Amino acid sequence: MVIAFQSVIAITTAIVFMFLGFQKFESSLFGGATAIMNTMLLARSVNQAGEAALEQNLSGGSLVIFKSLLLRMALVLAAFYVGIVILNFDALQMLVAFALAQIGYVFNKNKTIY
Repeated sequence: MVIAFQSVIAITTAIVFMFLGFQKFESSLFGGATAIMNTMLLARSVNQAGEAALEQNLSGGSLVIFKSLLLRMALVLAAFYVGIVILNFDALQMLVAFALAQIGYVFNKNKTIY
């Protein structure tokens, strides 16, 4: 549900930028896809931490969440680097779509992330 909501936000952002005259609407889609990737990785780490907690390994669950945080931050930075430097996407569109999709996650999250 959240991923579908983030997808709608990313596509809407791309359409808005296209109507505003921006040439590379793919930049918005790439930023939205980065946010969706971030959400999916978060869901995976929450599931792994839950499994560790069920096994009475509370420190292991915390470690999984912390490692996930570092991994997600690194992957988001790498995605922005690839998008801006290698693919020559518009940074403003990428950042706006990423930010709006992340805000969409915050407003639409529920017990299950996917």
